[in-house]
Amino acid sequence: MREPLERDSEIAHIREALDAATRGEGRVVVIEGRAGIGKTRLVHECRELAKERGFGRLQAVGDAMESAMAWGVVRQMVERSVSRYSGELREKILAGPSGAALKALDDAALDPSQAELARTLHSLWWVAVDLSSTRPLLITVDDAHWADHSSLQFLVYLSRRIADLPIALVVATRPPMDNFGPLAQLSVSADRLLPRPLTTEALSALVGGHPEVITALHAASGGNPFLSGVLVDELAALGLPLDDAATAGKVGTLGPSTVFRATLGRLPAPAVKLAGAVAVLGTHADPWQAAELAEVTDLPAAAEALTAANVLITGEHLEFVHPVVREAVLTSLGPIARASLHARAATSLQEAHASADRVAAHLVHAPKGTLPNAADVLRKAAATLLSAGDPRTAAGHLARAVDERPTDAGLRAELGRALLRLGDAVNAHRHLKAAAQGLPDAELVAAAASATAALEGPAAAIAELTEAIDARPDGESRLHLEARLAVFRSFLPDQRQIASAHLSGYSGLAGGTPDERTLLGLLAQMGRYEVWPHDEVAATATRALANGAYLDDATGSTDAMVAWLVALLALMAADGVGTARHEIERARLKVRAHGSPIEFAMVANASLFLNWRCGNMQAVEAEAEGALAAVALEDPVSEVISLRATSTHFAVYAALERGDIAAASAFIGAFEGAHADARLTMPMIWLHEVRALIALAEGDARRAMSEAYRQRDAMHQVHVDPPTIPWRGPAARAALLLNQQELALELAAEQLEVARKWGAATEVGAALRLLSNADADSRLELLTESVTVLEASPSRLELARSLVDLGEALRVARRRTDAREPLHRAIELAGDCGSAVLQTRAVEALEALGDRPRRQIVLGAEALTASERRVADLAAVGRANREIAQELFVTPKTVENHLGRIYTKLGIAGRRDLARVLA
Repeated sequence: MREPLERDSEIAHIREALDAATRGEGRVVVIEGRAGIGKTRLVHECRELAKERGFGRLQAVGDAMESAMAWGVVRQMVERSVSRYSGELREKILAGPSGAALKALDDAALDPSQAELARTLHSLWWVAVDLSSTRPLLITVDDAHWADHSSLQFLVYLSRRIADLPIALVVATRPPMDNFGPLAQLSVSADRLLPRPLTTEALSALVGGHPEVITALHAASGGNPFLSGVLVDELAALGLPLDDAATAGKVGTLGPSTVFRATLGRLPAPAVKLAGAVAVLGTHADPWQAAELAEVTDLPAAAEALTAANVLITGEHLEFVHPVVREAVLTSLGPIARASLHARAATSLQEAHASADRVAAHLVHAPKGTLPNAADVLRKAAATLLSAGDPRTAAGHLARAVDERPTDAGLRAELGRALLRLGDAVNAHRHLKAAAQGLPDAELVAAAASATAALEGPAAAIAELTEAIDARPDGESRLHLEARLAVFRSFLPDQRQIASAHLSGYSGLAGGTPDERTLLGLLAQMGRYEVWPHDEVAATATRALANGAYLDDATGSTDAMVAWLVALLALMAADGVGTARHEIERARLKVRAHGSPIEFAMVANASLFLNWRCGNMQAVEAEAEGALAAVALEDPVSEVISLRATSTHFAVYAALERGDIAAASAFIGAFEGAHADARLTMPMIWLHEVRALIALAEGDARRAMSEAYRQRDAMHQVHVDPPTIPWRGPAARAALLLNQQELALELAAEQLEVARKWGAATEVGAALRLLSNADADSRLELLTESVTVLEASPSRLELARSLVDLGEALRVARRRTDAREPLHRAIELAGDCGSAVLQTRAVEALEALGDRPRRQIVLGAEALTASERRVADLAAVGRANREIAQELFVTPKTVENHLGRIYTKLGIAGRRDLARVLA
């Protein structure tokens, strides 16, 4: 088959995309243009070129009817790849990536939550990775403007993560209807091809004929290849020769609508009826079902007539030769006939026990009352759509279900929740309030308050919930509203004191129910921010976590996972590292088995906080880099920005301990570059501290003071002052550098006061060390006390810092013998913690005493970065690249690149030598 005319540029782009995928550099190509411009022909050409290159190939075609079916296009791809096989070969294929894809989709339908959608997208991405692991993969989607929303979300997800995969993704679509949907997002990372209309010269080469006829055809079709062909066929049917100049005058009387009507008009009535049934049923219509729907008794004759007229392609299924033909057939039916066919299709599919979403796709276009159980079918289909991340279609189905059964308060409640998820707070509020009157359910009242918050802000929701609580007796339903009220209050700084008093009333809860755990988690967070006694906060957080129950509550909800994380942070800030470690390991196993990148980053954030608390800076660095990599391509919603801010914060800590100021600045710069206009979240406030630390490392005391005060002001604005991330520490150090001794002393004394109020050994010991720097007269006594206190702390790094300071102070006091022991111990601890800066300080202090401690030379395994060491350790115990990639939520290519650098640094040939070198 010859290449399409005047498509050299487009085909060259496609060839380059395929060549890039062969090199392991994924490409996305979007072919965009109006109907009939030749998009399908280019997709076909792409598939032929990929076949020549030995690519694996997945394909799907969007369909207007399937657009209401969750994962329709993705299922089509997978099922097409499986359907041509049978027996043992089919079973073998289903045991691999294709079966994994179908399982991911089936599992998703069981959990209609946003978190489950993220997990499903990640699972499907891994299917694509696996399918491309043995040979390059081509994925084509034609008519993507009719693809279902969930499948489009996957295409966007894949397109963002395709760069180092041997995959070419080619999508053909009409121009997107808006600038915000998945198709518009897809174009951002794509090579966008815009096929132009054919010239008169190309049209002449394509169809031949008299120049005047060609000119007339070009004017009538606008150079559209498909419409040109239709006009040529119509001229032939009318007996008008193309090489007769007189035919040119006839062309102007033929418009596309006239052509289609004339084409159908010449067909026998059964064929026209069959075409209408196929148009209503959608892509891949079953011939016998279409014949039954059309009430056609002689299917072969009708199908043959449609094939001869170039309307349908026959085979195992019936397909239109082009979407434009199908649209013309639908237009010719008229609204009443279409509705009648949809009603009969819904009835037939229901009798055949078809899936709810397939029946519902027809029900929404059929007259009311088509099926006696229509509301139940629509409700079930809506649940599947919500699990697939398509609240718009789900809300449409539920709205129709409410029309079918207007007195069902439960249906109206589901519609309200779907509208709330869609972002239509006005209608969500209306339906939820109406449902709450019919079903006095606390969860509905809480959901209505969420809609109120979206419409009028948290303050209005607080007023609404307060009124509802006052009208209810004590009990579980009231407690649910109390929990939601506490959540809304946590958003408002001016509600901080009221929220504190409110939550304090629940300090005695056991944590036996999700609502109790929510209240306790918020209480623990409040206690950390407001500096309550740390042992009380630790006890509260432990009850909230409830030995893994709070984590189980969080399944299916990113917001709930955030609540679990903040409760865990409160526990670790109170030095409760033992319980926290068990909680994190439990969460890590859960996310590793079936999690999303965001959930992985949340667990990594908890782990890096734990390791920072304990002083393991290599692990902090690895966890921070892992979290940043996992969410690098996620949409910048507030949770993702907060995760990036926290990971950046601790990545800077780790870089500064290595003495790499440039890397620390690069982490901050990357965050600021990506989120310069982001709405402020609490973790973003803490970044002022690390900016101040970078300034101190660079010797810029004034900038350090400015950043410290900016953090102070931001914290005061929201009425928090946690000692775990202090602003006074860098401010006091800056004041000393600026010779502002009294200010430094004042700030350090305040920090010790706050730390003693909190009571955790880590903060008290660090604050004593800070004060010792500002109070020369009491330096030795304060440092001695600091070391004593920190011995009981989990933070080995804070202890090492105080030991170095104590050793230096003893040396200055001419107690040279006494100075040696803390310095030697500090060197050992600093090495264990991964603080090259602190270890160097301790070594230099010993050298000043005349000792000659062994200098640390970075060789072998010690030369590996934290992320490299993590990969090396996993590879050394026999993990395959794919297993490592899955565990760390990166691509196999990333693992491969890490291993290449590891082998070079270690001077080994491959992984068989890793265990020996790392031992």
